[in-house]
Amino acid sequence: MPEFEGISSITPAIATKLVKKGINTVEALATQTFNDLKEKLGDVPDQKILDIQAEVWKIKGYWFTPASRLAEIRKQELVFPIGCKALDDLLGGGIRSRAITEFVGAYAAGKTESLETLLVETLARNPSLTAIFFDTEETFKDVRVSEIARSRGFDDQDILERTIYTPVWHTQHFQMMIDQADVLIKSRNVKLILIDSLTATLRAEYVGRETLWHRQQLLNKILRTLLNYAKAFNLAVVVTNQVVADPSAIFTQDPVKRNVPVGGHILAHNAETRIYMRQSSKPTVIIARLIDSSWLPPGECTCKITKKGIDNAEEEKEETRSEKTEKEEEGGDH
Repeated sequence: MPEFEGISSITPAIATKLVKKGINTVEALATQTFNDLKEKLGDVPDQKILDIQAEVWKIKGYWFTPASRLAEIRKQELVFPIGCKALDDLLGGGIRSRAITEFVGAYAAGKTESLETLLVETLARNPSLTAIFFDTEETFKDVRVSEIARSRGFDDQDILERTIYTPVWHTQHFQMMIDQADVLIKSRNVKLILIDSLTATLRAEYVGRETLWHRQQLLNKILRTLLNYAKAFNLAVVVTNQVVADPSAIFTQDPVKRNVPVGGHILAHNAETRIYMRQSSKPTVIIARLIDSSWLPPGECTCKITKKGIDNAEEEKEETRSEKTEKEEEGGDH
């Protein structure tokens, strides 16, 4: 098997077994636990499995490494601007690879618009890249992506050609496609995985407190697979998430605290950057708040939804100031 050539601990027979069990890349092999490989490889001795793991981890750089090399790894990190200056500034320049970024909010808060705008900007400005869009809520609309692309002066058909659309029926379907995505990621140079929304199927299938533990375990497994892909393939994972009302926060005036993200601590620990989005008093104006990040300070910005997707709200602000000045002048005349 060409993918595993050069790895001395993997014999042709073991390579065949790995492929039959859906492990087709070195990156995917590196993310497997001992128990996973033990189950997949059957009669292969335990020590042989440990030897394979150690060799693969060394090849991929997941072994004892001088901290001085971290700077080299950071230089390889990719940054994908969304195309809305205020939001990009809030994110320190844009969405970053090797991490999970989460957009959370209620219905019509601009989460899908953010993903589709990011998709357009990333593929239009990086013609060698491909993106995967996992759609669990039937929110992806090719006509909307085309509109955003054309409004920004890009070739919409080229962007759609390099967008791998993946509809999701249920959680098992979702898991299976994620588990088998490694070959596609490597062969098509995928650097952006978009999921809208991450928790929709889980919430529909695991109802009630008695199933919460199972739901959270599945969510954790999905997130760890995605995070492993982000690191192994140097790609960005961006997800949307839903909110639920927090009964303990009924007396707070902060709208962000009244509705909390689904997924609890498991999602909070796996997502490096979390942006809470909500509508303002004006239907097209969105308020985005950075509620958690491992390296960015909390902050807030406004943006708006236009034909160009998520866009800057400066024009909206200038118009408001202009209207205020006119009113003041009219008041002075009286």
